[in-house]
Amino acid sequence: MKRVNTTNPLAMADEDRSKVLRSDVGNKMTEQIHQTTTAKQKQTKKEKLLANPDIRRWYDNTARGSLLTADVRLRRLSHFCEINNIAPMELAKLGMKNLRAVTDLILDHVSWMEKQNKSPGYIESTVTAIKSWLRHFDVEIRRKIKIDDPDATPTLANEKVPERDEIAEIFNRTSLRTAASISLIAKAGLRPQVLGNHDGTDGLVLRDIPDIAINKNTALCVTSPVRILVRRTLSKARHQYFAFLTESGTSKLLAYLNDRLAKGETLDLDSAVIAPDRSYKVYRGKNTGKKFLPTNRITKDIREALRPRFHWRPYVLRAYFDTQLLMAESRGKIAHDFRVFFMGHKGSIEARYTTNKGMLPQTLVNEMRNAFRRSQEFLDLEMSADTIEQSVLENEHASKTSETRQQLQPEQIIVKIDQVEEMIFQGWKFLSNLPNE
Repeated sequence: MKRVNTTNPLAMADEDRSKVLRSDVGNKMTEQIHQTTTAKQKQTKKEKLLANPDIRRWYDNTARGSLLTADVRLRRLSHFCEINNIAPMELAKLGMKNLRAVTDLILDHVSWMEKQNKSPGYIESTVTAIKSWLRHFDVEIRRKIKIDDPDATPTLANEKVPERDEIAEIFNRTSLRTAASISLIAKAGLRPQVLGNHDGTDGLVLRDIPDIAINKNTALCVTSPVRILVRRTLSKARHQYFAFLTESGTSKLLAYLNDRLAKGETLDLDSAVIAPDRSYKVYRGKNTGKKFLPTNRITKDIREALRPRFHWRPYVLRAYFDTQLLMAESRGKIAHDFRVFFMGHKGSIEARYTTNKGMLPQTLVNEMRNAFRRSQEFLDLEMSADTIEQSVLENEHASKTSETRQQLQPEQIIVKIDQVEEMIFQGWKFLSNLPNE
């Protein structure tokens, strides 16, 4: 018998033996090769652009004013460079070298966008982004770049404010969270970014709604209408203000909060009013771990509730709030400055000395609350006609009952000395003593 494998296993050291394994074929000693591969995470277009120090510096400077504006301008710059087959830095160098050539390039791009039937607002936004990028390199476009009908909004031409039946249908189609979001926009006038900002790092918390309390694992309304504080960091106009929420909107918000409590979520003053669903694990990408929903997620939920029945933007709900308060103003229910204040606008120069003060007098706050209470019937249109009529009848009945009691009540009565104090507490006035007879 002949030996097939001439390798003597006994001649190998133990340290060498640990590095090899026997082959599956024959008795040869073969080395084991370990190959480790790691999947690289795909770099987004935004990350590639921001890897450039100059683009990052320009982006950060714009983001100090508004992160949303910075993202929009970065996208516009990227798209412009892709269409014209030029890198952002090459565009900047062209502007520093030949101002006329870069201006002609912008004008040609405007003409191209018009042929593509882009809206005037989109065209103007692109031109603004390119000018901002060039201005970062001290390149100022001197030529007047005109845009045809810049104030036109073709996508909003057929948009209208929802009617009573449509508002009721929208609420019947939504989940609890979406119904709460719609209520805060349509019945308190809040902007969507107040509920959750652009990147989901800030938003409305329960501390901002002091009239809602958590007692024995139940959300309760302490004062109606509920007051909502909009912090300066959440305000588009960069000023702090407050708004009120109607009774119908409050009931929908409480239903959503109580549903979260029933599912085991712990709510405190720093909890997000509109929060991600914690009942099941979902992939949130870069939003993982954030307690707020980003604005685009909030508007997406509202848009899905509207489709396919209605083709409105989610922002039409805020237009609904303003329109209904305008009707209330026309009927003397609320002052014009109050309506402007609730919309989060700074108003005229008069408002600077009244409603735009950092701390408002409590008497003014109470007057604003009462004015909103009188106006909320114009906002809660989805309530059934029977419910509204019953509420009106109850108020009329209570008023008539009070008048009847006043009519039946005697104007003067005679009581003993020891009863005077008790009668004064009941609202009577002491006139004089009578002689003891």
